[in-house]
Amino acid sequence: MRYNLGLMKIEFSGSNEARHNEPSLATRADYDVLDSNASYPELLRKNRNFRYFWGAQLVSAAGDWFNNVALLGMVLQLTGSGFASGMVLLTTSLPYFLLIPITGPIVDQFSRKKVMMLANLVGALTALSFLLVRDSNMLWLLYAGNIFLVSAAAFFNPASSAIVPNIVSKRELYPANALTGATWGVMVMVGSGLGGLVSVLFGRDIVFILNSLTFLLGIFLIWRIKMPVQTLAKAPAAQYSTWSTFIAGLAYLGKHHRVISLVALKSGWTTAGGVLVLLSVFGDQIFKAGDAGIGLLYAGRGLGALLGPFLIKPLSGIDKSDLRGVIVLGFVFQAGGYIIFAVSAGIGLWLAFLALIVAHLGGGINWTASAILLQEVVPDQYRGRVFAIDLGFSSLMLALSTLAWSVALEAGVSPVWLALAGAFVWLAFGLSWKFWTRNLSLKPEEE
Repeated sequence: MRYNLGLMKIEFSGSNEARHNEPSLATRADYDVLDSNASYPELLRKNRNFRYFWGAQLVSAAGDWFNNVALLGMVLQLTGSGFASGMVLLTTSLPYFLLIPITGPIVDQFSRKKVMMLANLVGALTALSFLLVRDSNMLWLLYAGNIFLVSAAAFFNPASSAIVPNIVSKRELYPANALTGATWGVMVMVGSGLGGLVSVLFGRDIVFILNSLTFLLGIFLIWRIKMPVQTLAKAPAAQYSTWSTFIAGLAYLGKHHRVISLVALKSGWTTAGGVLVLLSVFGDQIFKAGDAGIGLLYAGRGLGALLGPFLIKPLSGIDKSDLRGVIVLGFVFQAGGYIIFAVSAGIGLWLAFLALIVAHLGGGINWTASAILLQEVVPDQYRGRVFAIDLGFSSLMLALSTLAWSVALEAGVSPVWLALAGAFVWLAFGLSWKFWTRNLSLKPEEE
């Protein structure tokens, strides 16, 4: 059931097929009483659609992190190279950017539910390809399979971000985003930890099979979501093209500087995202703990990402303008956490685990705050394209920073110094973003 609560209706001019008439965002006046947010139990109890959506995210994220730990462990075992491990993360990032002109328009022009289901089907089939990789001569298949998996995710993730305001009411928006943000953190923690354990006990093949099954379960749960059905007016097919729809999205973005500033947040995080290469290097080569050590470090990353979203409201109160300071604090957490992570190289694995909790607590704050604000200020007919651009450019920055950190590792630069470099970049970006947005309102308003 969709909770309408008097929100405006927006029609999609230029759509070439019938689709749901999805409610748009509320105006600024609708957000005056922000302390009326639904509680987490209320959201889960009353909103059947969100329960299915959340369940699909849980199983999908669990499979992703089962798979990622196994892939990183496999590459290090076959090559012994931190650079090769970095290339796995590179193929995990780059397709998001390259597919922006396609993914955004499709998410805005077609049923977001169907886009998510089809993306999961592609993922389920592709996940099984890793069963064929047995030696270093087959690494090309591992990279190719990972590219296909991420290409499917490049459609799924903007659709899942854009669909949230379509299946929850305005008073459910904050708890819905906190839960979905925390879901990612839970599954990084549980999926990475269990993925490393299952890989050690039963072998990586079982991990790859389980990942495929999670995609299929996700399809079933998404299918159970009931979107409001209402046919919209059609436009002649000649007036529609994916490219022109993408250009219209860029034009909207260019006119709204505060939206650009919010899109920049994820890119700011991923500018130093190459430090994630260090998790597998620290776990396997510095602490000599193999897949289990890599899994533990990713679990620390996940625990921090789990806690971060729940701190947003206590830190910001009911005034969304206070999110500016919370976001900057998130970058400070990230920088401080990776300074401690660098120090842990001379102390032990458990300090590294705790440091990653602190660092990615900040990341959880920033990613969730960015999603909430974008969902509030971006009209529904542009939301898919904005989130595709948001995720695409952040993924490009992640790819470039991953390449930079991987090349530095291959050149013999100490992983400790590379962790400190990441901390410096985050602190500098956080302070620069605060200065950039000092005169911009982050509150919803009529466009």
